[in-house]
Amino acid sequence: MSTFVPDANRLLQAAAEYLERELLPTLTGYHGFQTRVCINVLKIVARELEMRPEAQARERRRLEDILGKQGDVGALNRELATRLGAGDLPLDHVGVVEHLISTLQDALSINSPRWAKQVSD
Repeated sequence: MSTFVPDANRLLQAAAEYLERELLPTLTGYHGFQTRVCINVLKIVARELEMRPEAQARERRRLEDILGKQGDVGALNRELATRLGAGDLPLDHVGVVEHLISTLQDALSINSPRWAKQVSD
C-alpha cells in the first residue's frame, strides 16, 4: 500500500488516543462508559494486529509438537480438545500444560495486557 496511507495499527491507535485524550474527558455517565468501551476495543484490535501473527505461529508450532502432525491452528486445537476430552491424550503429556499456559498468556497479552502482566509476575 502507498506510504502515504498509515497502517491499520497506527490508525486504530490514533483513533483511540483522540477518544481517550480529547473526547472522554468531556463525557460522563453512559456516554463516558461507552466511549471507554470503544477505546478498549480499538486498543485490543491494534494489539491483535500487531501480536497475533507471531502468537499464532508459536501456538501452531506447540500444537504440532504435541500432536506430532502439521495443520492449521483451528484444526489442531480441535484435535487437542477432542483427544484431551476423550482421554486419548493425558493432560500430563509433554508440553500440554506449558502450551495451555503460553496460549492463555498470549491471549491475555492481547486482550488485557495489565492483567497478563499481573498473572505472569
